[in-house]
This record gives sequence, C-alpha cells and structure tokens, in this order.
Amino acid sequence: MIPLSILHELSGECSLPKESRNATKRTLEIELCRRRTTSIEAVSKLGRSHATSGATVLVYDCHNTERPPGTVAPSPASSLDPAVKDAYALTSKLVAFLRNCLNRNSIDDEGMPLISSVHYSNSYCNAFWDGGEMVYGDGDGVMFQGFTRSSDFIGHEVMHGVTQYTANLSDVDEPGALNESISDVFGSMFRQWISNQDVSGADWLIGSDIMGPVALANGWVCVRNIADPSSKKSLTKLPSTFDQYTPHGDPHLNSGIPSRAFYLAALAVGGKSWERIGMIWYAALSDKSASRSMTFSEFALLTLAACKRLFPAKSDIADSIENAWQAVRVLP
Repeated sequence: MIPLSILHELSGECSLPKESRNATKRTLEIELCRRRTTSIEAVSKLGRSHATSGATVLVYDCHNTERPPGTVAPSPASSLDPAVKDAYALTSKLVAFLRNCLNRNSIDDEGMPLISSVHYSNSYCNAFWDGGEMVYGDGDGVMFQGFTRSSDFIGHEVMHGVTQYTANLSDVDEPGALNESISDVFGSMFRQWISNQDVSGADWLIGSDIMGPVALANGWVCVRNIADPSSKKSLTKLPSTFDQYTPHGDPHLNSGIPSRAFYLAALAVGGKSWERIGMIWYAALSDKSASRSMTFSEFALLTLAACKRLFPAKSDIADSIENAWQAVRVLP
C-alpha cells in the first residue's frame, strides 16, 4: 500500500525524527523479504464465527510478531483495543458494501471468511493482502497512525482479494498498476459509501486518516490523491496520463493513470460513485475475458462494453467513460 520507493525516501529523510526513519527502514526491510503466500489453509482452520450477513469477519492479533494470523481477538465488536475494534467494524461494513453495491458474497463470492490480523510487527508502516487475509501495522505514530483507522486502506486490501478471485491481475507492469488502481478506486468508493457522499462531495484522498503529526506538519495530507495524482499535498506523486507511464515501474505509482480515468468518468456522470461507474468497473473486472495480463487499454474497452450491457439506453455514460480514458491518453 505504501510504495517501496516512498519507504526508501522516508527512511533516508534527515528532517524526519529518528524513530520515524527507523520505522520506515524496518518496514522497507520487511517488504523486501516478505513473500506473498496464500493463507487458504489458515482460513479453513479458523472457522466461521462472528458471522456478518453470510460472510464471517474474524480479527486476530499478531502481538507485534511477523507471524500472522496470530491469536484470535475475543469479542472484537466491543474490544477495548482500537485496532481490533476498527478492523472488525470497518470490515463488517465492507461485507455489506460488497453485498449491496456489487452483489458479491465476500471476497471469493462464496462467503469466504474475511480475516484481519492487526498489530503486525513493531511500528510497521504498511498493510497488505497476503492471498488469504488482510494484515495491518500500527504505524510509528509519527509519520503514520494505525492502518486500521483508514476505511479506504481496508477497502484497498480487501479489493486485492476480490481482484485475485476475478481477473487475478498480475502485480507487475500495466496489469499490476491496474491492480493497485482497482484497489484504490474501490477503497475510495467504500469510504464514500460509508459517508453517503456523492462524487462532487468526496475528497478522493487515499490514506488521509492514517497520516501522522509529522506527515501533516510537512504538508502531506494523504498517501495518494485519485483526483489530482501529482498533488504536492500527497505523499506519493503519481502520473496522470499514459505518456507519463514508467515502463516496468512501481505499480503503485503507475496506478494514478487508470485511477484518474475512474475519477473523471465518475465526476462526469455524477451521483454516487458506486451506483453506476462503480458497477461498470466491477463488471469489467469480473468479465470472463478479463485476463491476468490485461493492459490499461484492454480494461478500458471492457468498461465500455460493460456500460453498454448495464446501461444500454444511457449513451451519455458511455461517452463519459470514453472521454475519461481519452483524457488520460489510454484510448485514442
């Protein structure tokens, strides 16, 4: 979720407190060593307690180790541990979002338990989906607050799971950037859904709830900005058009291009992002012809095809989507 390049920059930024530099350096080391192996076996062993409308929400505590899932957190809905309580509450809401907005039964559409492991490592400044569960760090309290505070971060990691069970996009090059973009736009969509915001009222920021006091003092109000990918107030500066795409670059960085296309389409159509544009993006992601190596342009064409299927009488929506992809120079 936090790009390696950003962690590297922060770990060497002399103006930041020593504890923050050490925390980001350690996080970078973990990211470089960590292997994204699936936790499907663990999922089968964990059972199905704390059911939430057909899908199970489970929260585990790593106790600052790097061995998820950890131990089960009892009574997560009423826990005095903010990370446990937030992970449970927001993931439970996400179950409802998937069901009500995407007509999807959990990550795999078959009621898969949603497992969250909190308190991963010490001052770990990141979060990730490992193939079977979501894992969250506590941040260092200086640059980053606890990652379970952020509904869009939680939505981001869960959507990596949804992508795994649909298009199964690669994590490199254009499909990798598309993978990260899908997680960002649906994470933002989930945050907007919680607040019942329309597209014009949303701030389209990713990670604004986890920015620590030193980050804010430096003028960084978010991790990424979907509406303005290159914003100086964003910790991560992203390209916004395809002519700025970096071949074989970090997928988190190149994700700004398709993310801005989503924003432009949503803004042009108006209303609630999950009611039309979100449905179209999800239909394209789950299309049978979507492939692991899908490029930006191939996905763009799938969104146009999905629009015609879902809203055949709304040529203005199709025009808005095509114009958005053209604006970011993905389609001619």
